[in-house]
Amino acid sequence: MTILKKAHQKRRYFLGALTSLYFTAGWAAEPRKLVLLIAESNATNTPQVPYNPIFQQAVAYVEKELHLQFEYRRYPWKRLLQSLNEGEGLAFGLSKTRERAQTLHFSLPAFATHVWLVVRSDQAFAFSRLADLQGKTVGMVRGSTYGDEFEKAKSELLLLEEDLYSLPSRLKKLLNRRTDVMLFSHHDPDPRKVEAMLNKAMPDIAPDTPMPPGVSFKVLDKFLSVDYIHFAILASKDDGIIEQIDKVIRKGQQEGSLPAIHLTKK
Repeated sequence: MTILKKAHQKRRYFLGALTSLYFTAGWAAEPRKLVLLIAESNATNTPQVPYNPIFQQAVAYVEKELHLQFEYRRYPWKRLLQSLNEGEGLAFGLSKTRERAQTLHFSLPAFATHVWLVVRSDQAFAFSRLADLQGKTVGMVRGSTYGDEFEKAKSELLLLEEDLYSLPSRLKKLLNRRTDVMLFSHHDPDPRKVEAMLNKAMPDIAPDTPMPPGVSFKVLDKFLSVDYIHFAILASKDDGIIEQIDKVIRKGQQEGSLPAIHLTKK
């Protein structure tokens, strides 16, 4: 009886340990929930101007590799930056500037976009540097930025028309000559493809605004800048998440799951 009793006790301990291990593994399998702030410009699904697939790819890859479950909160740029600096959560889709880096921790760039200059075809001009925009009214999304050189030029050279993110509204302003140039970020490095996409989309996204006879949208051959897109979090809220994201980004770029980044001077 003693031997049987001991064997029974061992069996109970073993089953108890196995059960504990099972539940521990179950809890460990639960993804960590994390607030992710993104701009409305990356959340608005206009079928004619689709989501940036690289944006989605980067978010999904980081979420999977770090076993996270993102709670998405979509804000206009101004509110996104305010919420980020109040410590509401992690954000994705930001450019890095000296000013922002004073309060935020940035990840390595997850991907890059080109900032194109869109004009009316009858108002095209040669562009090679920021000074070529002097005296022109430049339309840009409120709260967006394109690097330190652009920030400096904003106060010295440019006449700005800042908008909420609404592509139809911004294109209408361009057609109606309220702006001379519209800044438009897009992942495609071919200006002709971006140009064709905008011209094809216009009748569907703004049917009440017909194109003037003989006029179309023109994307200038030279882009304004390459915009590197980062994750970011308030420095005081960084519990190591940025370092973890950096490791995942490096891995993804090395194995081809994320696009390789070739840093260039802005």
